[in-house]
Amino acid sequence: MTTARVDDAELNLMFQQGAFTVEPFTEESRLIWEQRRHVVCGISPGNSYFQLTLLTDLLGWLCEEFEQVDVVIPDSALEHTYHALGYDPQRAAKKTRGEINALVNRVTRAWRSSGGPRAGDGLHRMSELASGAVYRAKLAECERALTEDDALWQTCAAMSREVLAARGHDGPATDAQIERSMRYLTAELPFFLASSDIFGVPSSLNFYHRELPLAELVFSGKSLIQASPRQAYATIRPAR
Repeated sequence: MTTARVDDAELNLMFQQGAFTVEPFTEESRLIWEQRRHVVCGISPGNSYFQLTLLTDLLGWLCEEFEQVDVVIPDSALEHTYHALGYDPQRAAKKTRGEINALVNRVTRAWRSSGGPRAGDGLHRMSELASGAVYRAKLAECERALTEDDALWQTCAAMSREVLAARGHDGPATDAQIERSMRYLTAELPFFLASSDIFGVPSSLNFYHRELPLAELVFSGKSLIQASPRQAYATIRPAR
């Protein structure tokens, strides 16, 4: 399959690769994209973008392009969002289980419909990966950085306000709500920094379907936390 260049910016190149466009965030990310060794596909709970048809197309395309695909669903992290919305622990856990189980089933159906997963691919709940040594070390690094890096904290806070509003919170969020909701984003950060180490692969690309301020802050080099040289980030979305 050939790659057609769609847009050429100073650093960011956008390519059309079959049914999807790929926009690596940095030149280093472009080089890792060209290797196509490993990709992490994060599936956000409650995001209407991840419908069955889109997931079927996306997972089929990822398996065509990359040697290994690992899908990660942030199950344990989602509970923080429900706690921030005022749910008691029992209800937050029940809501999380129901939402995550439905999402896992949808991803499983989509992947099977597209012919996968292959032997080396994986579908993971984040809670299954959270005990790994690399993940724990990177999570601790991110938690420390949030206390020292104002740009990182402000970016996480702004994104957390958007998440709470999207899930029905009305009015300004309190500091306590924002800080609790931010734990969701903090839990995802290790995959942006070191998914190559978490999954034990030579290089890895993490992506989302729209601009993600937190990832862009990290990969622009403007944060205290830095991604591994073997780590890439891109925006990947349907070409149509």
